Amino acid sequence: MACRWAESSTTSTRARWRRPCVRAGRWAEPVRGRTDPESRAMDGSIVHIVHGYMAGPGDHWFGWLKGQVERAGGSARILAMPDSENPDPAAWDRTLVDEIGTPDQNTFIVAHSLGTVASMRYLQARPEARVGGLILVSAFDSRLANIPELDGFMDWKPIAHDTIRRVATNRAVVTATNDEVVAPHLSIALAGALEADLIAMDRGGHFLGSEGHDTFPQVWQKLTEQAAAR
Repeated sequence: MACRWAESSTTSTRARWRRPCVRAGRWAEPVRGRTDPESRAMDGSIVHIVHGYMAGPGDHWFGWLKGQVERAGGSARILAMPDSENPDPAAWDRTLVDEIGTPDQNTFIVAHSLGTVASMRYLQARPEARVGGLILVSAFDSRLANIPELDGFMDWKPIAHDTIRRVATNRAVVTATNDEVVAPHLSIALAGALEADLIAMDRGGHFLGSEGHDTFPQVWQKLTEQAAAR
């Protein structure tokens, strides 16, 4: 079922980013398989969670995922990207460099929305590095026609898909068919370019807390799979 936004159709996408969404029913199917955080699946791992446009560390499902990682023996950090309402790509890049440093096989990145763009740029600048895993939620690599405010951010540096494939051997892209912020075909195309695992959900929207998404078992399951495969 499509999301029924709680404002008129003339409201901008930028305004929708934080507005509540009225939905009926559950947004995700139950996840099968073992995802018990006490399994110690993340021992030795460092997970960096990168938020997106007009968001912060306390939003959406980020805190829940951090707790899952820590209960499974890993370390997790939700990065605070600067000035998320008027993001500067160079400043975001510097933040990732300062916070993550030199990545290795125990490094995992889980990024949402505009954070996926910054995370890919961070990785492609380190072609000799190898990370444990990369999960991109509501990801894209080109301009969003509905958010021209981000055109400058997107034009800063192109995405080098081949380099990212080498750096992150375990890759996944997550999208929902009813995402009204990042059109799902953009995420699907990116998954193809990255040769990444694609998790395409019938429901989920843009995976915002305002849409009821304060947990994300699908991402948690994929993260434990990547940790096991490193």
